[in-house]
Amino acid sequence: MKKIALSNPHIETLEPYQSARRIGGRGAVWINANELPFPRGPMKLDASQYHRYPDEGPVQVESAYAAYAGVPPEQVLALRGADEAIDLVTRAYCRAGRDKVLVSSPTYGMYRVSADIQNAAVVDVPLTADFQLDVEAICARDDVKLVFICNPNNPTGNAFRREDIIAILRHFEGRALVLIDEAYIEFCPRHSLVEELPDFEHLVVARTMSKAFGLAGVHVGFLLASDAVMAIMRKVVPPYPLADPCAQIALMALSAAGIETMRGQLEEIARVRGAFCQTLAEISAVRGYLPSEVNFVLADFAAPENAWRALTDAGIVARRLPGRRLADAIRFTIGSEEEMAAVAAVLRQL
Repeated sequence: MKKIALSNPHIETLEPYQSARRIGGRGAVWINANELPFPRGPMKLDASQYHRYPDEGPVQVESAYAAYAGVPPEQVLALRGADEAIDLVTRAYCRAGRDKVLVSSPTYGMYRVSADIQNAAVVDVPLTADFQLDVEAICARDDVKLVFICNPNNPTGNAFRREDIIAILRHFEGRALVLIDEAYIEFCPRHSLVEELPDFEHLVVARTMSKAFGLAGVHVGFLLASDAVMAIMRKVVPPYPLADPCAQIALMALSAAGIETMRGQLEEIARVRGAFCQTLAEISAVRGYLPSEVNFVLADFAAPENAWRALTDAGIVARRLPGRRLADAIRFTIGSEEEMAAVAAVLRQL
């Protein structure tokens, strides 16, 4: 029988995002997905309404997150993780085969994948030598419809200069949407751009509860935007974006006690990160590491293949990164004190 290609031609050649779980690995120490190492205790959920579709929103979760983020509830959209925010914005604002998005590599790979799915061209303006935004080069591109900025940035772990982001926002006002991905903002909240929302109608902020809140398995995210942008986004969001169990768990995490727990755990992560970075500085096989404000550290190795093989043999699953610029680097999620001690023991033997 003759095979008939029915899919869009550009999807046939699309390279999917290589998530930590897609790549996989074997071992007892999993530090490759920027998850928190703190297991959740048992939770009592109300199953009485599982036979009904959940509220469209749901309104309770959006209101709770609005109070946490300091914005009006009508400027919050609850979604299935920050990835859905990235996808919806790309589809809502970029015309297939005509519009372009701008990214600054190395950065989160889903921006490019979402653009590829939409068949929107990708303009890459790489980060500078010190992994900051190249503001002049970015503002020289007046042919893009959507600008992605991951702040703090994944995989480098640093935050960008606020004045640089403001300059980019001012340049693209009336020209393009600017999406700031704040997936890791709880680790350094002073860098958030949420307070700029009233001044920039074209600013969109993506958030998640998968990182600092330790709810990667629940996969709840948010899109924060002006009324004008939100009017568009509510047209394209699928019905019932959050399952009821996920909404209940998110509400518990957003309670006063939940937020206090989250902040206490971040203090512990910062302490373990500091000790791990000090250890990296003492290991001769490590050429250097990038100062990090988040829950992962990017380290550069003189012989990365040897380091990777040693880690793999020891059952430690870390993360290698695509692209020539970070070919010698390995990214380590900050796990428990015991997990980072196991990593350090392997690296000391190199």
